[in-house]
Amino acid sequence: MYIQEISLEINSGVDIVLIEDQFDILMSHYRGSGQTQGKIESQYTSGNKIISLPYTHEDESLHKNYNNRYVNRQTLKIEELCASKLQFSTVGKSYHDYESACKCAKPAFYILITNYLSISSPVKCGNCYMPVPLYKLPEYYDYGYMPILSWESNYISCDTLQMNSEVGERWGLNQMQNFDSSLSKQGREICKKIEELTNTPTYYYLHNYRKIKGDQLKTPCPSCNKKWSLKKQLHSVFDFKCDYCRLVSSVSPNS
Repeated sequence: MYIQEISLEINSGVDIVLIEDQFDILMSHYRGSGQTQGKIESQYTSGNKIISLPYTHEDESLHKNYNNRYVNRQTLKIEELCASKLQFSTVGKSYHDYESACKCAKPAFYILITNYLSISSPVKCGNCYMPVPLYKLPEYYDYGYMPILSWESNYISCDTLQMNSEVGERWGLNQMQNFDSSLSKQGREICKKIEELTNTPTYYYLHNYRKIKGDQLKTPCPSCNKKWSLKKQLHSVFDFKCDYCRLVSSVSPNS
């Protein structure tokens, strides 16, 4: 990903604690607008400057064209408090061969998927399997994408419980792999809404770590009980795809 620098000179006598709080709010709005990724940006003060280093999918992710009303409103507020203008620059990439996000003109379908390590967009392109910046989708709710980010946070929490193993492992695992769990219902509703907004089929990823006897590829779709195994693995990840239920999944490694 790209690492950006957002900085602001403090040319007023306003309490620095207030400015830090308002800068935090600005960064939360950038996340809600889908322009920044994850919640792990560094934020600090240096001399008379306050600086943040968020991750973005594209070099131009912080362009004002992608701002929503909350980003614009908070930008005006903090610029007035500091008597200066926000400055933006691209610091570099998180790794050398990062190739940016999906550039497909019209994806054939989308996949909603994430995991406990990911900070990229939870929406993947069905054509290239690269992340789709949320600001490239129609606004989902209240000028942004917070319901999608809420599901993402919930999923990551469940996956973290599963990976840590000590507390809530089975519960977290069941939330991720049962199509009718609270987590899956939340995610499938999001897929349905994205499909309505974009007129593009949107699939929900079901994690699969069940111990299954016999040929897993003969296992039917857990929702409609119809055949859903693929003749050829999709994106070297997915072994199952149900076009009716809008579900994708993989063969369990727990065999």
